[in-house]
Amino acid sequence: MNEARPINRKILLGLVIGVTLAASLSAVAATNRDPVDQQTVEVGAATPLDPPMRQDVKLTAQEAKNRAREEAALSKTVSKLRRDLGNAYAGAWYDASKRKLMVGIIDRTYVGAVRQAGAEPRLLKNNLVGLTGAKARIDRMGASAPSAIVAWYVDPPTNTVVIEAKKDPAADSFIERAKGNGDLVRVSWTTKGAQTFADVIGGRGYTIGGSRCSIGFSANGASGTKHIVTAGHCTASGGLVLADGVELGRVNAGIFDTDGDFGLIDITDPVAVTTASVDTRDGGPITVTGTEQAPIGASVCRSGQTSGFACGEVTAIDETVNYGDGKIVRGLTRTSICGEPGDSGGPFLSGTQAQGVASGGIGDCTNNGTTFFQPINEATTKLGVSIVVG
Repeated sequence: MNEARPINRKILLGLVIGVTLAASLSAVAATNRDPVDQQTVEVGAATPLDPPMRQDVKLTAQEAKNRAREEAALSKTVSKLRRDLGNAYAGAWYDASKRKLMVGIIDRTYVGAVRQAGAEPRLLKNNLVGLTGAKARIDRMGASAPSAIVAWYVDPPTNTVVIEAKKDPAADSFIERAKGNGDLVRVSWTTKGAQTFADVIGGRGYTIGGSRCSIGFSANGASGTKHIVTAGHCTASGGLVLADGVELGRVNAGIFDTDGDFGLIDITDPVAVTTASVDTRDGGPITVTGTEQAPIGASVCRSGQTSGFACGEVTAIDETVNYGDGKIVRGLTRTSICGEPGDSGGPFLSGTQAQGVASGGIGDCTNNGTTFFQPINEATTKLGVSIVVG
């Protein structure tokens, strides 16, 4: 990856170090078709790619821009179908190979409604209410999770709750309890644990004490105060924030527990100007226009001070991650993009929509790693700020 450029403090910080390309999700054309026979609705896994294959997907900046035109408005379609289908809804995801929004249902009478919305139905066994209930039960067990239990999340394409774990007797015991008597839970074995992407090496980006992280999004307080939203594990200890050795701000908040991984920096540099721009390194700044959540399968991009700019896909949402030493974080989104120490806090976008700030990941960019981000809407709501948009 290219070496990161130093921050121009006078332009600031709105040129958020890290990330992203832009993209919106493009309107799914609505088609009016009559309900079809149940034989035409596939039952079971909704994509030929199993989770490990999906995690291998990598997009260049141009590929992500092209997909942006096809993916616009998916979040609105998903939200409407979730309301309309009620308990028949079993989750949704974007299938890039078909260039289509896929929607799981447990009642074939809703096939027509899904197709009228421009999506493709998949008849599945378990509804989303049941899956999220199973995950919530595992969440309640989280405090007893050994370090060999890496993460767990609802996976709509496979209609299961996935526990990612390293082979270990302690993990086996936890998994058996998590499975209970049902068949909602399956295991994905891994050899790597989750880690945050802050490190103790000084350098570009910003530093707090001996830790280095990446700037996230510019934000404003209700009274017009200027802030940066970043990862909570970067700011959890508080203190002075430096950029290029000069005071940039001071920590206001840092949350790194089951409530999430998000932090707030108050900008104290008098020449800092917050903007709606994010820096894509070589492609020029992108203007953030909103914060609509992208569905599973949608394109997403990020960059960090260490690993630079990269694109991939959303592969899971509302994931619970065990970082070890009792640090379990709920509500994270997983992507197929790798990350490295120092990337924590950097922004993620899908199109021009802000998605979140980097929390951590599994593996690294040498070994086809994955990353997790803290969803931005939850972070800004709890912090009492709003992202700067253009």
